[in-house]
Amino acid sequence: MQTLQSFYEMNFKNTLFFDRKISITHKKTILYGPRKSGKSHLIIDHLSHYEKGSYLYIDFSDDRVEPHLVAENLAIFVQKNRIKLLIIEHFDFSFELPNIDEILLTTIFTCKTLKGYDSLILYPLDFEEFISFDKKHSNIEHLFNFYTNSGTFPQIVQNSEQSSQKQMQEMLHLILKDATTFLIYKRLCEMQGSKISLFQIYNHLKVFTKISKDKLYAITSDLIDQNLLFLVEKYNQPSASKKVYPIDFALKDALTFKKDFLKRFENMVFLELIKRGKKVFYEEGIDFYLPDESLAILCVGFATTEAIEIKLQKLLPTFWALHVKRIEVVTLSSESAKDIEGFSFSIAPFWEWALQL
Repeated sequence: MQTLQSFYEMNFKNTLFFDRKISITHKKTILYGPRKSGKSHLIIDHLSHYEKGSYLYIDFSDDRVEPHLVAENLAIFVQKNRIKLLIIEHFDFSFELPNIDEILLTTIFTCKTLKGYDSLILYPLDFEEFISFDKKHSNIEHLFNFYTNSGTFPQIVQNSEQSSQKQMQEMLHLILKDATTFLIYKRLCEMQGSKISLFQIYNHLKVFTKISKDKLYAITSDLIDQNLLFLVEKYNQPSASKKVYPIDFALKDALTFKKDFLKRFENMVFLELIKRGKKVFYEEGIDFYLPDESLAILCVGFATTEAIEIKLQKLLPTFWALHVKRIEVVTLSSESAKDIEGFSFSIAPFWEWALQL
C-alpha cells in the first residue's frame, strides 16, 4: 500500500511539453512506442485535464516498485480512493486490472494487447513535429540541416547544447541494457538502408562474440517488436533479402564513423512514411513502393531534373508491372511536376514533401 500511496501523492508538471500529432481520446488505451519517444510527456499532459486525487499514476520501470505487491493491493486502493483514471507505465500484463472506467497503459512491446482497448503508437518526432520543437531556426533549410544532425528523439532535440552522438550512445545503452543486444543493434544500424539477411549478420557477429543463430533471431525480433528496428520486404517476395532501417536515421552516425548520406536520407524518408501508418515495400530500382496507393517513391538526394527523368525512363517497365499511378521523387534541391509516359510524377525537396504528406 505504501508504494501506491507514494505514487498517489505525486505532483506532475510538464513544463517542456510540445504538441504531438496523436492524443489520448479513448477511455481505455494502450500507448505503444519505443523508449524515449515521449510517452510519459504525453501522459503528463493528459493528466492536466484531471483533478489531483482523481487519478493514480504507477511506473513499473521505477526500481522501487514490486509489481506483485501492486497487483495484490491495487483493486482495494482504487476503490478506497475513488480513482477515476489509472495509469500504469511499462505495464507487464501479468495480472488482471481493476474494474475502472478509465485506464491508460504504456508498453514498448507491440505484441501486448488487451480486448476493448484502443491502440496508439507514439514514435519519435516526424519532421513536422520537429519544427514545433525547434525555436532557434526560422529558415526551413536551416531547420532541415539541424534535423539531419540531431535526429528525432525529443530529449536530444531539446538538449542541443550537447553532442547528439554522445547523447544517443548513452540513451541506447540505457534502452538496450545488455552488451550482446547493443552489439547486434549497432551492426544493424551500420547496415542502414542495405539489403540484409540475418544469416549474414550472424556470420559477421560470430567473429566478435559468442552468439547462436537462435539468440540473434530472438533479439532481432525483440528489437522489431519494440519499434527500434524495421525490416522492409521486397514486394511479393517475403523470403528475399530485407532492407533495414533503425528508428532514427541519425543512429548510424552515433555508432560508427562510416558515413553514407544517401542511405541516411533514405532512412529519413522511410520514417516519415512509417510514422503516418503507411505500408511500405521496396522493389528493384524503387526505394519504396506503397501498393495501397499505387505509389512509387525514389530518394535521389542531389540530382538534376534531367538525370531524374533519365532514371525514371529506365524504370518504366517496373512501374507498368506494378501498376504504379504516381511517382514521387524526394530530393535535396530540385522541384517540379509533370507527366511522363502516362505517369504523374513530382520532384520535391524533403522539407516540402514531408510537410505535404
